[in-house]
Amino acid sequence: MGEESNRAAPVSAGALVIAADGTICQVDADWVAELGLEVAAVLGQPLTTVLDVPPSWAVLSDSRPWRGMLRLRVGSPRWRQCRVDLVPVLDQAGRMRCCTLMFESGAVAAAGAAGRAQLLESVVDAASDAIIVARLERLEVIYANRAAHLLFGCDADARDMIGRAGAPFWPRHDLGVLEALLPQALAGGWRGELRQQRLDGTQFLADATIFALPSATGAPELVAAMLRDLSAQQQTTREQRLAHFALEHSGDEVFLLDAEARFVYVNDSMCATLGLARERLLGMAVPDIDPVFPPQQLPEVFARLREESSIRVETVHQRSDGTRFPVEVVSNYFVVDGAEFNCCIGRDITERVAAERALEASREYLDTLIDALPDALFAIDAEGMVTIWNRAIEQMSGIAREAVLGRGARAYAKAFYGESRPMLIDLVFAPAAVAEQIECHYDQVQRDGDVLLTQVHLPGVYGGRGAHVWGKAAPLRDAAGQVFGALEIIRDVSELKEAERALRLSEARFRSVVSNTPVMIFEFDADGVFQLCEGSSLKTLGLVPGALVGTSVAGFFGAESGVVAGIARALGGEAVQFTANLGRQVFETYFNPVRDPGSAAAAVIGVAVDVTERTEREAELRQRTDELTRFTYTVSHDLKSPLVTIRTFLGFLERDLAGGDAARVAKDLDFIRNASERMTRLLDELLELSRIGRLINEPTEFRLHEVIEEVLALVAGRIVERGVEVVVHEAPVWVQGDRPRLTEVFLNLLDNAVKFMGEQPAPRIEIGVEREDEALVVVVADNGKGIDPRHLHKIFGLFERLDREGDGTGIGLTLVQRIVEVHGGRIWAESPGPGLGARFCFTLGALELRPDG
Repeated sequence: MGEESNRAAPVSAGALVIAADGTICQVDADWVAELGLEVAAVLGQPLTTVLDVPPSWAVLSDSRPWRGMLRLRVGSPRWRQCRVDLVPVLDQAGRMRCCTLMFESGAVAAAGAAGRAQLLESVVDAASDAIIVARLERLEVIYANRAAHLLFGCDADARDMIGRAGAPFWPRHDLGVLEALLPQALAGGWRGELRQQRLDGTQFLADATIFALPSATGAPELVAAMLRDLSAQQQTTREQRLAHFALEHSGDEVFLLDAEARFVYVNDSMCATLGLARERLLGMAVPDIDPVFPPQQLPEVFARLREESSIRVETVHQRSDGTRFPVEVVSNYFVVDGAEFNCCIGRDITERVAAERALEASREYLDTLIDALPDALFAIDAEGMVTIWNRAIEQMSGIAREAVLGRGARAYAKAFYGESRPMLIDLVFAPAAVAEQIECHYDQVQRDGDVLLTQVHLPGVYGGRGAHVWGKAAPLRDAAGQVFGALEIIRDVSELKEAERALRLSEARFRSVVSNTPVMIFEFDADGVFQLCEGSSLKTLGLVPGALVGTSVAGFFGAESGVVAGIARALGGEAVQFTANLGRQVFETYFNPVRDPGSAAAAVIGVAVDVTERTEREAELRQRTDELTRFTYTVSHDLKSPLVTIRTFLGFLERDLAGGDAARVAKDLDFIRNASERMTRLLDELLELSRIGRLINEPTEFRLHEVIEEVLALVAGRIVERGVEVVVHEAPVWVQGDRPRLTEVFLNLLDNAVKFMGEQPAPRIEIGVEREDEALVVVVADNGKGIDPRHLHKIFGLFERLDREGDGTGIGLTLVQRIVEVHGGRIWAESPGPGLGARFCFTLGALELRPDG
């Protein structure tokens, strides 16, 4: 009853391989896990690990397969009775190389031969090693498990290794090896390392076991192979060899210590450096080579290593000849199988120590040199701690170096300002946003690369006497160019500052006179280059004083103004006067040579007076005078015509009244009435023309389309009467101006377009906006009578009437032109010729194309 209670539930099928020494060398990992064991706990162990009573050695080493029942351990003390198939692999001498034990599950054990075959195949297919069975003839593969397909790069699901000849899986130059080992494999089995080849041509090294399978005839017909890929193992071995080579040939000492500080490994470099043989060093401990290491501190060192994992110390090692040298040792703590070790790398720092001593001597020399400087100087490190404070700055600030060295929180500023505030030296480390705030403390900070320069007054130095000082700050860099600190040099420039103040006062007086003069005053040298440029007239050119310094005079005034010849004459000692046009500005320019006694002119002083307004007024006056002359002549002519008509028909009226001819009297009166009405229209339109530019409405912003719609409503009757098609091309155009006046512009243009449509059977007017270069152009186009291109230039003239049969006064287009010009625009007419229509185009100063709203 007790024995039955220990019987375990059935387990799955599995397999394991026994080596020649009787230990387990390969196992099915999933099967072992089902037994409650780990692979690492089974490999290398005897069969009793998994079997209650294993087969005898006679059975294991027999050349014949064996089949029987064995008790399988399934978690102590539980067990399970299993059927086992044992397949031995012998060497050429008939000794066992290895054997495979395949365990059937309880369900398969009762299934007979077919079930056992299926069991064996499932066990073999689940094995992690590649298993291949081939016919001796052509080595044709008749079975290959999944691991074999994956190892040789074949499709495991399609089983495409089966049926292939074995030759493609061997490197061509290794086929002879196969021929040599095959007899031995057939005789009793063969095991060793072989190079194999995948289908893609890549090669790998495998641990192979090859043996013949029993046949009914007794003659070998089938051969089996078990393969394990050694590529990873080979790579690991290679890496280990490389690592060992690197350790042995390292220029540093590399050694391992146990928990008692005894050497368990030393490399060649350590042996050579200490002059001791490896065998001798391996029998020594750290105190034997480190005369300054206290042995009693070993527990403390290991405790620190356990906590920090890695530490770095400087100590001394002693060679076999008794000489000593300084070393830096980096120790790393680790544990293997519960044992503590310390991996150490020791480096000879003799040269570094010597360099540090030389550096210390250099520092002492530098400190002496810095103290001897006449300028005040101090330095800080990257954390703002004061590292240098020379004797001159002690005298200037009244603060001894002991009071500031090693201190932060801007202790250096308190020495000058009595408070912790930013100074010039802080700009070396400050980011851009902070730098702007620091620079506010100074009138000006100049930058020359990463060097900063400024001048400032320090009221608290020299015991409160104060001083004007010049300051210079710069970063301190190491050999790699990294900033590790900054220094500031402060020089007392009070006397120089006073001299500069007097000079600036003198210059300010001169510059005040020059800058406020309503002209442009300049100086240029013998090369024709501006050295001075001042005066309020520069503003009219969009320039600031000094903007032209360093530029060419000829390039500024332009060669067409005769400036090149003027420069040559002035440098020759002659006073020169000319007029220069600079864009829309006009300047009367004077060159006056500055003579150096005994030589030609060394420089030229120039004065340029802005006469643009005067020139424009003169031009406008001439234009107005010309217009007035034309106006007077035209008015006298056009007003005289209705007067002549009136006077003539008054004579006719007197005669017809005397003759009692009532019909003729009425006709005479009509002529007189028409003539007077015409005169009235002329006078009204002349008055309207005179008001443009003088009497204006408040400018407003409105859509151009609104004005066009308003005008179209005003002339709708005439448009309908004449049957004119009007097309308005809408665009989101806005205008700023006198709306009533601009309404008059469109009213005149549309009225004229309808009036002079002629006999056009399909009259049409188009209104739209076009873009010409950067300007917006309003266009009113028709297909009416058109205009002779020879007369286009005079249609905007006062009282100009190209159609003498019309009823106009000839002032309308003049009125339109004047309104457009008052709005900063221009107007013109275009026409291919009579009968081909006309286009009236105009621009406005405040015309803008933008979305509504």
